[in-house]
Amino acid sequence: MTQKLDSFSTEIVKDLTKSFNKAFHSKVFTLIASSESEIYALAQLSKQHYDTCFSFIKEEESQWYMASDKVKEIREWVLKQDYSTIKELNTTWQEYLQLTKKINIDQFKQLSNKEFYQLFEKFYIQYVLVGSLAYITDCFMSTGEKDWLEELIGQEVKDKDKLRTLTSPVHLSFTLEAEYQLLKAAVESSKGKDINEKLKDLENNFHWIQNNYHNVYYITAEEFGTKIKKIIDEHQDVKFLLKEKEEHLVQVKKEREDLINSLGISDDIKNILKIARLFTKWKDIRKSGVYIGMYYFDLFLEEVSRRTDYTRENLTFAVFNEIEEILNGQNIKEKLAKRKEQCFFAVTTKGYFICGGKDAEKYFTFSKPEEKQNVTELRGVVAATGYACGRVRIIRKTSEMKDFQTGEILVTNQTTPEFVPIMKKAAAVITEQGGITSHAAIVSRELKVPCIIGTKIATTALMNGENVEVDANNGIVRRLR
Repeated sequence: MTQKLDSFSTEIVKDLTKSFNKAFHSKVFTLIASSESEIYALAQLSKQHYDTCFSFIKEEESQWYMASDKVKEIREWVLKQDYSTIKELNTTWQEYLQLTKKINIDQFKQLSNKEFYQLFEKFYIQYVLVGSLAYITDCFMSTGEKDWLEELIGQEVKDKDKLRTLTSPVHLSFTLEAEYQLLKAAVESSKGKDINEKLKDLENNFHWIQNNYHNVYYITAEEFGTKIKKIIDEHQDVKFLLKEKEEHLVQVKKEREDLINSLGISDDIKNILKIARLFTKWKDIRKSGVYIGMYYFDLFLEEVSRRTDYTRENLTFAVFNEIEEILNGQNIKEKLAKRKEQCFFAVTTKGYFICGGKDAEKYFTFSKPEEKQNVTELRGVVAATGYACGRVRIIRKTSEMKDFQTGEILVTNQTTPEFVPIMKKAAAVITEQGGITSHAAIVSRELKVPCIIGTKIATTALMNGENVEVDANNGIVRRLR
């Protein structure tokens, strides 16, 4: 397990707050676990690794930073490798998934505190290790007006539409796989067949798909049944809809293969395209592992709460290394209360540092965003072409999604699978970071929604309710006065 560090340099924080950044709606426990995976565990498994990350968390909003120069260094290494070399880096998820199948809350009650902690520790270690190598994919991200991958491939492929076809994934993401299985069940149901077993399978395999770093929501077989009924009610020919989905994936694969054969692109670019598609798949597998992990972390923390006088909410401000202390009766409630006010943590290849309350203030000095309200236009990378005007809706927390209205402009740091329902309602999508193979780019192209990524400052430069023009043909967002 990672070791606790006594301090962390404010100079590093000052320097890196100008660097690679992500925003999350997150709990301390879950985000530090994933940070340990990306930094500490990756360094144990690979010579190519990131050195440091840190995060500010306040009111359940997290700003997470990592050094851009290290991201570029690893990217340069990846680009020199053969596809086969990169593919061999990834680890199997089978041991992790097999362990999750053995864990249930009834089992917890039969265990002593020591046995329960050992099971929790085993799961935590598996979670941290299994996804670590997949975090190498972060080196393919972009932030800014230009996308390095688009520019690199663009040296040989000048047509942007063809370029985006080449970088489109040809695998089903876990959200699309769940949607596909729902459609198959809907076809069976529309024929009058019993789908109870299919509903149980959907619950077992996809109950976690609406989870994220903050929220855990278990989808039951009954709820999947309601979704299937809605599909049948809204579509006259569900069988045709299923066939359309299947044919679309086949078409995307064929278009990509035809393009590769017809464009005469170099072996180097072909290799990079294969790695980019592999990384898209790895990111999706990693994300599914995270969402599954959130469910089990919730079960474990609930059981710790049952065995102690800590609430589950309070425990979300702990780190794993403190769980044994809590189970043994140590009182760290004051420490957790400080982290609830505001929390700063850092993870390095040597360990982690965490502090809260007033102790974190010297770090939070560097987290305050600059005033950017006077910006008249933003520029970013075109992820999906098109044009739209509409009212800005900034989404920082999943709880804010319920307020999103059809036709609004979605503005966020980055999108993840839980954003898909509101992306379907959006007139356009604007993100602060990402790349042409990011979730926002891929989903927006699939939905044919104009999308601009890599604007860096959209969530602070724009205001909720103001009207903007999104020119996703040229990568420009203009404020309308």
